[in-house]
Amino acid sequence: MKIFDITIKNFRGIAELQRLKVGEINSFVGKNDSGKSNILKALNTFFNDKFDTNDVFKGIPDGEKTEITLRFTPNEVINSLALDSNSKIQLKKTFEFNTSGKVVKSLTYVCNDLNSADYSNCWGIKESEINAYCASLELDYSRSGRGVTNLSKIELINDNTADLGRVEKEHDASDFLKNLKKQYSFIELPVYSLFDAEQDLNVSSTSFQSQFKPIATESLRNNSALTDQIENNVQTDLETEFSAITTLMQKNVPELERINTSPVCNWGNLVKFDLSLKFSSDNYDIPISNKGTGFKRLLMVAYFEYLAQKTTKQHQIFGIEEPETFLHPELQQDLLTSIIELADDSQFFLTTHSPVFAGSTRDSNIVVVKKENELSTYYNYENEDEILDVVIQELGIKPNYNLLNDNYRKAVFVEGSGDVKFWKVAFEKINGEIPNDILFVPCGGDQVDFFVNAHLCRKINRRFIVVLDSDRGAVDYDAKLANKAQLIEKVEELGGEVMILRKREIENYYSRDAIQRVLGNDYVIPEQFQITDYSDIKEEIKTHILEPSSVNFKAKNNFTVFEEMTQAEWIASSVTVGETNDIQIIINKILE
Repeated sequence: MKIFDITIKNFRGIAELQRLKVGEINSFVGKNDSGKSNILKALNTFFNDKFDTNDVFKGIPDGEKTEITLRFTPNEVINSLALDSNSKIQLKKTFEFNTSGKVVKSLTYVCNDLNSADYSNCWGIKESEINAYCASLELDYSRSGRGVTNLSKIELINDNTADLGRVEKEHDASDFLKNLKKQYSFIELPVYSLFDAEQDLNVSSTSFQSQFKPIATESLRNNSALTDQIENNVQTDLETEFSAITTLMQKNVPELERINTSPVCNWGNLVKFDLSLKFSSDNYDIPISNKGTGFKRLLMVAYFEYLAQKTTKQHQIFGIEEPETFLHPELQQDLLTSIIELADDSQFFLTTHSPVFAGSTRDSNIVVVKKENELSTYYNYENEDEILDVVIQELGIKPNYNLLNDNYRKAVFVEGSGDVKFWKVAFEKINGEIPNDILFVPCGGDQVDFFVNAHLCRKINRRFIVVLDSDRGAVDYDAKLANKAQLIEKVEELGGEVMILRKREIENYYSRDAIQRVLGNDYVIPEQFQITDYSDIKEEIKTHILEPSSVNFKAKNNFTVFEEMTQAEWIASSVTVGETNDIQIIINKILE
């Protein structure tokens, strides 16, 4: 589940923030002490229950609480009685301190419920209560049997109560998520990890350690004979000691026969680790805690590169304060590349003063934060020019001045640095060479730095092409065109032209034979793995190649595959269902 929007009340510098809409990568920009980090901290409070007296809004009215409400977009279709009136899963956590100074918290959910005093909260009650609803409504239902689940009963109630109407209600959510999970295996709250500016990358933190827990778990599983032996030894030792205690107790309790022991070994929580570094110029290992902040940030770059390559289906959310701190602009770009790759299945909330990170965020997901009368205010600008003016003024985002170089007669904007590499390989394989008058600029059509560059192109009367590839929400080319209609209109107003790949994304242009050659003869790709125009190739690779084996293979942006492909394979992979040679058409358009 991904967060759709955020509502906050009485938290830090926020009196009230209503439904701040968010996307995959969200950048918060503003002056120091404007409150950029408040959203990141609020998410940490919601997901990890990190709340103390400093988090309470100083002007909180008597009788009110701190409230954080998140609305999630479900991965798949679920029963409407679990959703609010906008078809979102809406959860609210409240926090307050009791008279003893302890935190009291509650979790509720809002659903578009039956407009009835007698029937409601179907997803938050027990099976016996659902059965009682069915009986009271005189529905023909089975209490149990093949295919009979709480979901089937709730659907029956939903279908037969349309005449009651629907109204939003708020209910206790103690059992809500548990009940949903029983019926929909994909329902799971995301994991949230916060990397704050002071902490840098804390190796001992749960968010860091948990990423590597599967390694320890697998190691313990592989050594089960050893752990079983340890557990047996502990059992034997405890029984020996309690046998002596039993003898002493029998003086006063003669009918006592023995005291049994049942030791529980929680191996999963046993393993913790620290990191030390050995350099070729040193004789001794150096604990990473002894290294400077800048070095820890280098570890963060490598850490996110690792996460980008890791196979996982669990949705994660990352809050990162000032990711650019202590990083050279080139390393900022490396970190950004990993973040963009991870954003396929995760969400990021960044506070930043860096043009690199803010410039690569969609204009709709940049939030300008201002402090006015001691209150933090968050602005999502509807007007593109408005947000551009504010962000450019705040961060000084500059255009790519290579556009002013007369040697580059053809400007091609693509979505990221990976797409630049893709088109360079495509030109070399299909066209034989890359003409030296082409400038590829990595900034997608809806990113802030694209509009900065496009405005420069318009100012100097330079025509340009925007090539778009990834559109995970589309099922065919027509859907892609419809999804990008507004962006196409914007680009054409600026004097450019849009070309859209006819397949889902660049991974759909992999050649299956080339993948087999890269993997080598020791591993044969299963027949189930097929590359079609709109299948999710990254998931196909994870499911059919990575998960059943120990093959080391990168699913996304695997340029070893693209470079391995022959000219004939490039041409074959570029032909879509309508017998259109997709890549060749775009190459020809660029050359013209």
